[in-house]
Amino acid sequence: MPFMFGLAVAYFLDPVTDKLEEWRIPRAPAAGLVICLFFTLIVGVFVALWPILKNQLGAIVETLPRILSGLRPWLEESLKSFSDSMQLDLDGADTDGMLSGLVQEGLTRLNAAASGLLKSGLAVFNILTLALISPVVAFYLLRDWDKLVAKVNSWLPSNGGAEIRDQAKQIDTALAGFVRGQIIVCTVMGLIYAVGWSLAGLNFALILGVLAGIMAFVPFIGAIFAAVIALLIGFEQWGFGIELLPVVGVYVFVQIVESAWLTPKLVGDRVGLHPVWVLFAVFAGSEVMGFVGILIAVPAAAALAVMVRFWIDQYLDHYQDKDPGTADEILTDQMDLAIKGEAEPDTKKDKGSASSAAETA
Repeated sequence: MPFMFGLAVAYFLDPVTDKLEEWRIPRAPAAGLVICLFFTLIVGVFVALWPILKNQLGAIVETLPRILSGLRPWLEESLKSFSDSMQLDLDGADTDGMLSGLVQEGLTRLNAAASGLLKSGLAVFNILTLALISPVVAFYLLRDWDKLVAKVNSWLPSNGGAEIRDQAKQIDTALAGFVRGQIIVCTVMGLIYAVGWSLAGLNFALILGVLAGIMAFVPFIGAIFAAVIALLIGFEQWGFGIELLPVVGVYVFVQIVESAWLTPKLVGDRVGLHPVWVLFAVFAGSEVMGFVGILIAVPAAAALAVMVRFWIDQYLDHYQDKDPGTADEILTDQMDLAIKGEAEPDTKKDKGSASSAAETA
């Protein structure tokens, strides 16, 4: 994990280091300055927000069971209304047991997810290795990044090497553009969520904004997560009242800003994937690698899409050497061939008759 994180940091900070090199700062001091500023910023933000985040996170853990218990009367009423509308007889059904089972299942899954996150990402050893080893790995990789790229470039064969370099550049453009842009988008969205929900009076607004900003990195799933978690906290705080309207208003405002300005300006269409494929990549990543798979699913799918498009282009170039033309042109050519096919036997027949007549004479 520390080595992968260090590699990612070096990859995304390489343009900043190159810019410092253009200002005639040697590569090693430039890399050290960039790494120091980057990790100092992360540690500073974490230390500044940790007391508030710790208190709000603990309060959320204590409040969540109460939220689920508060939803029970509403679920019972909704189930009764549904059964009446569908003319279902649920009088003899064990609705209490069914609802209790659903709540218990939800709590079990939540505890399992929290335990898995604690074991995989927040263990003390992992935090120490991330904090101590990742900066060292990132510095050495960033210092020697241009040398590493040149070395890998020298391994490419002369025949086909240009195509490999072109595909690598396209993958770099799609991957770096998407991730860098999406990080800025998630940061802005998290800030707007936290400030807006704080002004609306929602409890745990800061931690909710941070979680919503992190989950915004995952398309579609992040937006659903932000809406559900905010509404659950608001329901526990106020019930189904008019006080929820500012919370919903903040959510709608953030989604409008994200879709109309943030994503088009900062990310654009760098991924080049249909929304269905994005959803498939997210769910596939979650099945294979869990939460980490969810985070890297879209960038990995973007890189894979570049290679698939290249293979399709090669296939079309190989099997479609010339343009077959439009449908009208193809139909005209087929009609010409048919006419010629019918005319040739008649011509041969006429020539055969003329030859027979000459022999008889």
